[in-house]
Amino acid sequence: MIQLNFLLVMLLTAACISITAFTYSHILTRPGELFSWPYKILDIFFKTDDRAMAGLGMHPLFKLLIGCEKCVSGQMALWIFTLLNLHSYPTDVKMYLIAHILFIGITIFFTTIIKSIYLKIID
Repeated sequence: MIQLNFLLVMLLTAACISITAFTYSHILTRPGELFSWPYKILDIFFKTDDRAMAGLGMHPLFKLLIGCEKCVSGQMALWIFTLLNLHSYPTDVKMYLIAHILFIGITIFFTTIIKSIYLKIID
């Protein structure tokens, strides 16, 4: 059974991951910011402009690495939950797998909320 402590820690962790992923992939990748140079390099490598002109979306790896806040937060949630609960997975696989999927979904949901608040109020 999932304990209340576990649930609260997971919600707080999901919120922290969402804030971090949004800040990394939306704010810090703008021109002149800290991560603008890897964004430019990956943009050229994955030919984002050529894909846009051809009517295609962003390259999936570009989205996962830097181009999409929800994708970045989902990846961060996937790997952070795995690392934090690696020792517990063998004890109750079903419960942790369900918690893992929910954790990723909640993190992406929080990221969407953060993005909409940021775009409406701050930006």
